[in-house]
Amino acid sequence: MKPDLILHHGTVVTMNQNFEIAEAVAVKGGKILAIGSNDVILQYSTPQTQVIDLKEKTVTPGFIDAHQHMINFGFNLANVNCRKASIEEVVSVIKERAEASRPEEWIIGWGYDEAGFKENRSLHKDDFEGIPNPVYIMRYCHHAATVNDKALKLAGITNETTVDNGIIEKDDSGEVTGVLVEQGKSLVENVMPPYTKHQMKNAVKLANDQYIKDGITSVHEAGLGFFSDAFQEFDVLKEMKEEGTLNVRMYVMVLQEVFEEFLKTYSSYEWDYFIKIGSMKFFGDGTLSGKTAAVSQDFKSSPGEKGMLLYSFADLLERAKIAHSQNKQIAVHAIGDRAINQVLDVYEKLYKDDPKPNLRHRVEHSTVTDEAILARMKKLEAIPVPQPSLVYFAGDVYLENLNEPAVQNVFANKNFIDAGLKPAGSSDCPIIPSSPLLGMAVAMDRMTVNNHVFIPDQRVSLSEALSMYTINAAYASFEEDLKGSLEEGKLADMVVLPEGFLHFKPEKIKETEVDMTIIGGEIVYSKGTLKT
Repeated sequence: MKPDLILHHGTVVTMNQNFEIAEAVAVKGGKILAIGSNDVILQYSTPQTQVIDLKEKTVTPGFIDAHQHMINFGFNLANVNCRKASIEEVVSVIKERAEASRPEEWIIGWGYDEAGFKENRSLHKDDFEGIPNPVYIMRYCHHAATVNDKALKLAGITNETTVDNGIIEKDDSGEVTGVLVEQGKSLVENVMPPYTKHQMKNAVKLANDQYIKDGITSVHEAGLGFFSDAFQEFDVLKEMKEEGTLNVRMYVMVLQEVFEEFLKTYSSYEWDYFIKIGSMKFFGDGTLSGKTAAVSQDFKSSPGEKGMLLYSFADLLERAKIAHSQNKQIAVHAIGDRAINQVLDVYEKLYKDDPKPNLRHRVEHSTVTDEAILARMKKLEAIPVPQPSLVYFAGDVYLENLNEPAVQNVFANKNFIDAGLKPAGSSDCPIIPSSPLLGMAVAMDRMTVNNHVFIPDQRVSLSEALSMYTINAAYASFEEDLKGSLEEGKLADMVVLPEGFLHFKPEKIKETEVDMTIIGGEIVYSKGTLKT
């Protein structure tokens, strides 16, 4: 045995079935060669082996984010950050970008949340009066946007314009406000200029670099085509992998509208452990914060409002058959319990009419559940894909918007685990920050941004939280034999964390920084705390 890399004198958290802890790990050809004691592993060292003394630091499997939008996140990093405390600040940063741009250029912002504005109101098109550029600002949830008059005119939106499965908000006088929800915002997105390949590569690189700093070694891209053109996005990712500018491994979902054509176009594509074609992706409903998620009970203080289903059962079923019949996984965005039950109805019908083994159909978000839903998910072997960090960022809003008992079953991670499910941890970045460590900490303490404990019964242990972002997430992409735990023969994707990490409390985990990220035995990020 002649390892390429040895890490020794650390706490190596294998995340295998017995949660075994080792001291050292050896890597050869991008895979785990051996794991064991310092004495055993160090004896394999040769003059050509890169040997790193961990100095008692902790090693875990590389983190996997099972639902995020890498391309979208990268563009957010390049566009205007509107995650501000006031409308005044949002207007200021938009004006600043506009003043540095040509009048015809679109000014694109992201991340605003009207719930946090000191003005106690939402953005309005008139806030951007005097700016000659078309302005488009995505709400943090990505299900709503605010635009200015110039953007409305370019999209042909008037006070008489209507849209299916969406909202064009109007004031009491019938005047369009500039707030567009769901398919309403698509009317503007359809007239925005397409991004160039160079811009896309730059955006992906920005996201890649942040992810490896967060210890993320693999991501599930939650919908190629969601941001621009699925085919162009995939080609960009492949080119970047070939050029060596993409480090993070990817399991890509493809929007259902182009899924069948996509499979035909890339029928000869060969997976090399870096970019894997995965699920067919749907959107089944909206969001809780925007009261567009399809729930079974009225939203609090909104009599008669139960959100929206984006498809009828029959329509969703017909579309889902395309993937199921080809033995492909299905992944549906379903937040409200009414939407989740509709998705499970579809999965149940698919399996009844066309039994297939081990397809692991997914329910993205799985936000509002109950005991009956979990029992159905277990029977169907469906995979919930929650975002624990959203409890921190939106937990207080959920309390405002949901009645009992729904609010008691939001991101019920402990219930998922107790029901025998395998919840896959994710961020939905750029909706919220990408950090898996933040996600684990919030899964453990359930604290909101305003320091409220949100449904403490759903707290999980650190080992359970780690499982969500490692072996469970690997299972969600059929890759549990390759990644998610540190075992001989698996990919050498690892994260180095501070000494004593397994004993950290949630508040300390939130402040923890990754020391080193290793993908395929290559150090792709280092904070410089270890000699390499």
